[in-house]
Amino acid sequence: MIIVKLKGGLGNQMFQYALGRAMAKRLGTTLKLDLDFLLDRTPRENFVFRDYDLDIFNLSVERALPDDISPFFYQPKNRFDALVSRLKKWWVPYTVYREAHFHVDPAVFLLSGNIYLEGYWQSAQYFQDIEDEIRTDFSFRSPIAPTSKQLSDEIENKNSVCVNVRRADFLNTSFHGVCDMKYFGPAVKLLASRVKDSHFFVFSDDPEWCLNNFNLPYRFTFVGHEHKGEKFSSYLQLMARCKHFIIPNSSFAWWAVWMNRGGDKIVVAPTVWFTDTSWDTGDLIPKSWIRIEN
Repeated sequence: MIIVKLKGGLGNQMFQYALGRAMAKRLGTTLKLDLDFLLDRTPRENFVFRDYDLDIFNLSVERALPDDISPFFYQPKNRFDALVSRLKKWWVPYTVYREAHFHVDPAVFLLSGNIYLEGYWQSAQYFQDIEDEIRTDFSFRSPIAPTSKQLSDEIENKNSVCVNVRRADFLNTSFHGVCDMKYFGPAVKLLASRVKDSHFFVFSDDPEWCLNNFNLPYRFTFVGHEHKGEKFSSYLQLMARCKHFIIPNSSFAWWAVWMNRGGDKIVVAPTVWFTDTSWDTGDLIPKSWIRIEN
């Protein structure tokens, strides 16, 4: 059995699921999701509570129950219990494996037995062997609403550039940092110079800020929240239909790029993904993407 602890927003949950799915496929076992931390509403300082968001996709996966999770964290009551526990773990090992660093951990691929995974696992390398299955799992339950069809057609028929601006929750934490016009300005200028007749479609959790700050001499369409869909699922679909991308330090935007199968897309991403610049994001950002100072 593989159990993955879910935490964070949709993009994080997608990475966590993708690794768990790949591990379960490799070991020929079942994948279950531990939602306890994700849905726990115990007050925490500087913490943004999230919901389970993977239900926007056509995937079927079980929730891990207490009886599934407890063997991984069993505390023996006496010496006899400890001996029995060690024998059980020797016969059918139960391993709790926590992400040690942000870049790819080769040791993950060597794990066997029953595994409980805790981390973010943000790299396509973790699931590249089953990419087709992941794409199938991440097909959307609900199509884009008819009211967004005209916008979708515009995106597909123009030299569209997705500009994703992430602000709302990132403003409340020092962990990520927020990309502002010092990043987006040069990024838009760069894409405009490389993409003939470019048309920029701006998707954001803060549309008003974008309207007030993108005072640039290019063609923009600001995509309002009437197009966001359930849990921003329509936003993700519309973003993925663009031909080129300017993304912030956001896993949600990363997945929009991954879902786009265009081979000639230009992708711009920020140089600094976290405020702690010691974190190595080389396994997250493909070498073909252009990185701009933010």
